Amino acid sequence: MLKGWCCAGFLMVALSAGAKPVILDNDMAIDDWAALLYLLHHPDAEVQAVTIAASGESHCEPGLENTLRLLDLPGDGPGDIPVACGDSAPLDGYSVFPEAWRQDSDTLSGVALPGSEREPDSRAAHEVIHEVIREASEPVTLVATGTLTNIARWLERYPGDHDKVAELVIMGGNLDVPGNIIVPGFTDGHPNTSAEWNFFVDPVAADRVLQADLPTVLVGLDVTNQVRVTPGFAKRFESSVTTESAEFWAQVLEVNDWFIESGEYYFWDVLAAMTAMDPSLCRGDTHRLGVVQETTEVPWQQTTDPAMPNRRWDGKPRSHLDAATAGTLFPEPAASPVTVCLETDPERVFRGFRRVLNNAYAD
Repeated sequence: MLKGWCCAGFLMVALSAGAKPVILDNDMAIDDWAALLYLLHHPDAEVQAVTIAASGESHCEPGLENTLRLLDLPGDGPGDIPVACGDSAPLDGYSVFPEAWRQDSDTLSGVALPGSEREPDSRAAHEVIHEVIREASEPVTLVATGTLTNIARWLERYPGDHDKVAELVIMGGNLDVPGNIIVPGFTDGHPNTSAEWNFFVDPVAADRVLQADLPTVLVGLDVTNQVRVTPGFAKRFESSVTTESAEFWAQVLEVNDWFIESGEYYFWDVLAAMTAMDPSLCRGDTHRLGVVQETTEVPWQQTTDPAMPNRRWDGKPRSHLDAATAGTLFPEPAASPVTVCLETDPERVFRGFRRVLNNAYAD
């Protein structure tokens, strides 16, 4: 039985009875591909929209194209899901991910997929988020796995949407573990040892989102450090392939064997998507947090893009943010409470992902 057809400038996805409506806001990096496919295959998820945080790892146009191609993989799966892009620059600052990572995201690590006949939505990402939430027949779950630029823009423009959000699950931040900005071979010598990448690139957006009065779950490095992708996992996954989505992901794992062998690859965004569908995967506690966003006159050029517009989204001059501290979390008593995930069950995570992508839910 289907319900919930609506039209606000685009066709919405029909919501299956009992399914959870989900919007995925992501930056189309390697683990986002897996997170999207997981949500598309999950029997209890109905992806209502996919928005691209173009201030993150993927650029806008390839991010849109790759999303549309991934939406085709489940076969008889999702219908007219709106796919839209957000701002290509953070709310403030000039910080960017390493260009090599952005190129890898733009090209799906070189794994070829057929072109799609789907068309992207012409609206800005925050407008699509609003329209989906406004027209939804029940509260929507937001999963944000890239920079939080789009979510911050939506919150600023449409504060009245709060009551129709069931939960916001964020991949970002870190409390009691080191940051992940320094990656050997890419960001050696970087001054920031305390932040996580999504919060580092747009700390202003991250801070605004954490101050919002939304039921929020933070899936940060404290818990994602427990789900490192290992050669053993890759081998088990590659031997279990039964769907086109799983075949694509097996190829991604194969061409990224160097990444897996480096010990630097974790199920960051996948764990956030899985937590949205199964809250028991997150064991943590409540915190009130702010995000450091100090300015500087001496930018760290290695992660700075001077070609960004010198005016922010609101017309004010864009500032350089201090690379040594940007994105660092600190206690903020005035902030809204958020649940911070601190522990999970890695075996359940990897087993559950493998089963869902292969449509083997009851195995």
